Amino acid sequence: MTNAAAPPASPMQLPSTWDAVAPGYAEAFARHTAYAEEALRIASPASSARVLDVGTGAGALAFAAAPRVARVDAVDFSPGMIEQVRARCAREHVANVHAAVMDAQSLGFADASFDAAFSLFTFMFVPDRARAFRELHRVLSPGGRVVVATWAPIDRRPMMKLGFDAMAEALPELPQPQKGDLQQPDECIAELSAAGFGAVGVSTFSASIRADSSEHYLSIMERTGAPFAMLKKRLGEEGWAAATRRLLEAVRRRIPAGGVDLAAEAMLTSGTR
Repeated sequence: MTNAAAPPASPMQLPSTWDAVAPGYAEAFARHTAYAEEALRIASPASSARVLDVGTGAGALAFAAAPRVARVDAVDFSPGMIEQVRARCAREHVANVHAAVMDAQSLGFADASFDAAFSLFTFMFVPDRARAFRELHRVLSPGGRVVVATWAPIDRRPMMKLGFDAMAEALPELPQPQKGDLQQPDECIAELSAAGFGAVGVSTFSASIRADSSEHYLSIMERTGAPFAMLKKRLGEEGWAAATRRLLEAVRRRIPAGGVDLAAEAMLTSGTR
């Protein structure tokens, strides 16, 4: 990792925030590969390809790509997430996924090292996105494809909107989440184009997570949601226990008996080196 690029502007841009949720995130989402499968469909890397996965998290894209390509380099600034990827490689005997702690703003690879590059739901947390996008462009071979996934506006993401609405009701004294970055197609196209990519375009894709009950939903959010991890740290164990009771009441007003499928729409921006 390097600190040469822009410093973090929020806790969401700190490795420690994601370290705190890494085990739960891996358990809940490592095999939720719908977005990864769509990204791979768009890029269509050849079987001989060397692929880069920036902000790999628990490795959903990396492990989906592994059987299809020659090599995957999976990088993340969170040591906790990389530990999860390495553990799965060992557990499942995956030899062609190579995981490393690395800053997206300063990738430790030579120019033109990769045939395809991916980054799913990462770049909204990078302090200097322009620099990170230029790094992606630098490490791709001429003709190489990039696919970057970002979230659509919150109104098109019931999975997260439910939790944010419940938090606003149960804990109105807390600051409410602000609009995220890279949530409009023209914004995504402009930033990738400025980094040097050509033929940049955006498509949308939705996938769902099943919440079997209110308790199940809150457990998912607590174990995997970085904002919830930050709130738990801020409130302490006793404060968090009280907040959880209030949150559960609010969630119960939003999830029907028998559970619900909650969708989240993503935007997949692709381009060519």
